[in-house]
Amino acid sequence: MKYFDVHTHTNMTTLASQAEEIAIECEKLNISYIDIGSDVHSSSLAVQHAQKFSNVYACVGIHPGEINKIDISITINEITTLLETNKRIVAIGETGLDYHYEGYDANKQKGMFIEHIKLAQKFKLPLMVHIRDAHEDAIEILKKHATGLKVIIHCFSGDSDLVKKYINLHYFISINGIITFNSAAHLREAIKKIPLKRLLSETDAPWLSPEPFRGKINTPLNVPYVVKAMAKILNLSEEELASHLYKNATKLFLKSN
Repeated sequence: MKYFDVHTHTNMTTLASQAEEIAIECEKLNISYIDIGSDVHSSSLAVQHAQKFSNVYACVGIHPGEINKIDISITINEITTLLETNKRIVAIGETGLDYHYEGYDANKQKGMFIEHIKLAQKFKLPLMVHIRDAHEDAIEILKKHATGLKVIIHCFSGDSDLVKKYINLHYFISINGIITFNSAAHLREAIKKIPLKRLLSETDAPWLSPEPFRGKINTPLNVPYVVKAMAKILNLSEEELASHLYKNATKLFLKSN
């Protein structure tokens, strides 16, 4: 079987020292993955990893939680330079809105989100979107600015009603280890409403380890556990679902590059 983890962070401090070992082990197990940038430094590391390993790809951008630490114009120029000089970048992000923690600047986040959308349009790449406690505003921005873009709603943990909103916009929805949590019954129902052609798998490592590894540091090596859990819910064999998910990811990301 082949697996594709469309959203992971082996470039983060928790996993960076093991990044090469993880890539090698994943290659042995037919696991491809996209290393996701959350700032300029991690975006640069993602590119370095992707250049070194054939099963690793890069996504470059600024997480909304980083917005208060940066100068938007300088940072966008730095991300643009990465995009202009590297061929292993397959998406823009992660970008979006995050209103979860106190002290967030909604207007600044929205401005940066729109700048990422412009980059995705300029370089004709999919948009990797992070949304936390901000779906209404995010959908408004996407409807207004992201027409024609391929959009991935990563780390989806919502209900069936929210699935419907994103599917009506023809977006892709990515599922991770949350699907295995006891508290995620609503998500296990919601995933049944996602058309198979719009479904993707991820780990969001080093966070959100699936059962039976919950509480431990996550890696892309755990994406088969996510796929196995999804397959059981969808009444498909793991082989069948893994094949669909791999084809979805390669069609979405690798043919866009």
